[in-house]
Amino acid sequence: MRKNIHTIVYIFVLAAVLSLWSSLLRAQDFHLSQYDMLPLYYNPAQTGMYNAAENIPYRFSGTYRSQWQKLNGKPYAAVGAGYDMPFNRYGAGIVLMNHIAGASNFDAFQMMLSGAYQITDPSSKDHFLSAGLQMGIFQKKFSQRDLLFENQYNGLAGFDPTLPNGESLADLSIVRFDANVGVYYKFTHPNKKWEPSIGFSLFHVTRPNESFTGEKSRLPMRVNGIFNCDIHIDEKWTVTPNVLFMQQARAREINAGALVAYTLNPKGYALLSGASVRVKDSVILHLGMKHRNNIFRISYDIVTSPLKQFSGSRGGFEMGFVYCGF
Repeated sequence: MRKNIHTIVYIFVLAAVLSLWSSLLRAQDFHLSQYDMLPLYYNPAQTGMYNAAENIPYRFSGTYRSQWQKLNGKPYAAVGAGYDMPFNRYGAGIVLMNHIAGASNFDAFQMMLSGAYQITDPSSKDHFLSAGLQMGIFQKKFSQRDLLFENQYNGLAGFDPTLPNGESLADLSIVRFDANVGVYYKFTHPNKKWEPSIGFSLFHVTRPNESFTGEKSRLPMRVNGIFNCDIHIDEKWTVTPNVLFMQQARAREINAGALVAYTLNPKGYALLSGASVRVKDSVILHLGMKHRNNIFRISYDIVTSPLKQFSGSRGGFEMGFVYCGF
């Protein structure tokens, strides 16, 4: 019986540790597999910065991610939304992101106001360069009511969350100011077969204190670099290789892959498919549909890291969309 108790306690401790794993051990920021579906979450310089020649009045994007459901049957969920629109050479928008981590329900929410400015002349047909700034807040909170302790083990019936846990842990919550900056460049010549772009951004430039105890624990700055290139094979086929690089403290992520678009008809409908690799973490498969600048895509992560011992290679399901108002 004691062995069973220790096994069950181990499972719940493991779930609690993994719920903080993304924010404390590997990287203090959460990631998305479809990072291009929520551009403001990765680079403020892309706020309202899309092809003005297409007369897009606004852009609304959203994403949902669920992963590691096998661990205690409680998925680790992320929901994000962004809205931006252009004003001549300026762009303005907002991005919201909320992460809830597993059985512990460790909650991280952020709201950032975003702005950008087009540095190059709008009449330029070859080059597009912009810079952006985000300012806002993030909240992190944690409640003991969402945890189970050994005192709540009720024999053969298992854990009973209605039993007193015998602990005196207070609910914890912090709210902090944060700011991010970025630059973005794209080669835009209309007669070329290829259109490369590159973005660089720096997050948490204010180094906010994220400690729950009053001690100093500065959130490390995060460096993002994103490169992609639309290669127009012919009127039907477009291939887009892409690379994301992120560095935060000692945590590093490289996500490299390619998307393929096949145009179905002159009205602009296209099928999307592709794959990417998050180095030392997972293989990601993509499938979706595109109509002009409106996109819907789903992806699935197949875990390749040592975490597959607990997840059984079941990684994360993600879906995202981009809708432009026309």
